Amino acid sequence: MSIIPDLLLLLSLVIYLVVRVKQKQPVDLKVLVIWLGLSLLLDTGISIIKYQPREIIITSFTVLLGCWLLSYLIIRKDKRRLLAGYVCNVSLVMTVAYIGLLTATLETLMPLIFSIVIILTGLLFLIFGGYALIIFFFWNARIVLKKESRTLGNMLTLLLGIAGICLILMQRFINQDHKVLAYLYSMFIAILVYFFFTFLTMLTSSILFNVIKPKFDKDYLIILGAGLLDGERVTPLLAGRVDAGIAFYHKQFLKTGKRAMLVMSGGQGSDEKIPESIAMRNYALSKGVADSDILLEDQSSTTLENLKFSKKILDSRSNGVRYQSAFVSNDYHIFRAGVFARLVGLNSDGIGSRTARYFLPNAFIREYIAMVLMYKKRHIAACLGVIIIAILFIIVDLNYVIR
Repeated sequence: MSIIPDLLLLLSLVIYLVVRVKQKQPVDLKVLVIWLGLSLLLDTGISIIKYQPREIIITSFTVLLGCWLLSYLIIRKDKRRLLAGYVCNVSLVMTVAYIGLLTATLETLMPLIFSIVIILTGLLFLIFGGYALIIFFFWNARIVLKKESRTLGNMLTLLLGIAGICLILMQRFINQDHKVLAYLYSMFIAILVYFFFTFLTMLTSSILFNVIKPKFDKDYLIILGAGLLDGERVTPLLAGRVDAGIAFYHKQFLKTGKRAMLVMSGGQGSDEKIPESIAMRNYALSKGVADSDILLEDQSSTTLENLKFSKKILDSRSNGVRYQSAFVSNDYHIFRAGVFARLVGLNSDGIGSRTARYFLPNAFIREYIAMVLMYKKRHIAACLGVIIIAILFIIVDLNYVIR
């Protein structure tokens, strides 16, 4: 087994992590991806030279490269589609399978280390994952309810924790002597598994949207509105969006000399004294942004309308000339906003503002529910398919028992 090249790669990763920790800097995901790619490429080369028949390694590696190339092309074409997250997840599964194949050759050390980590992680998840998730939901709910208002949207992790407890209790009471109940329970679990994988698809899509940053070539930055404090002042959440837009506005000007227009998008709610766009403009002016660099869209009341009405303003200003734009919202929200942008025909990228970590689980679950409702027909069809299969199993099993 060749271990020296892998040990050198492993040492380089350890040094990188130690340096980032000492500098109190976050680990760059792109660096980890590049490092993993180099590791797989090195181990593949060694295995091709030493393992027989080498055609197995060459074919598998070609298929893996094809999967990632397809993922890259889909993401590059339009990362605002759930297909991007789905294909990326399939590529990740293929990568894990390929690592297993390299481990089976016993020619290099790194795949063996990867396999041990993957297997241990999988076993821990299977044994303790459900219980750990329930504990996490209750812990997060306690923090959220302490720091935020007690609305239904802020109680989602609490409700999921309670649902998890109920699911465990249901499992205790159902046994094989009650086959109909067992099938119904299995049907319910199958539906949960389906939604779990759709959740993973959206999660991956959202991560891609946040990790792949927009280019500094924007003509317009559309900042999506939110509710106001006392009906006239931006909330911390909305201030974070405006700050993220201003930060990009300054970075772009420093790097390219190109000045973007900030489009403040938000109408006036029934409980607000002024339109959200006016409050956002006032906040931006207090941060030193010139009034001449600010446009107002003050008619919208939803994210879809934010983007639809802003597009009308940009189209009218451009007079048919192609322009580059990006929208700004919270990091958990920009993927769904990107879907809306695609629906209204706005070729716009997303810039995410930071959200308090304790708030992310509830916020992202809300986003997922909203996405499920957007595509409810396909999800209803999938659930009906699971229900029909379960009913067929019950009918066949009952006929077998009667005979």
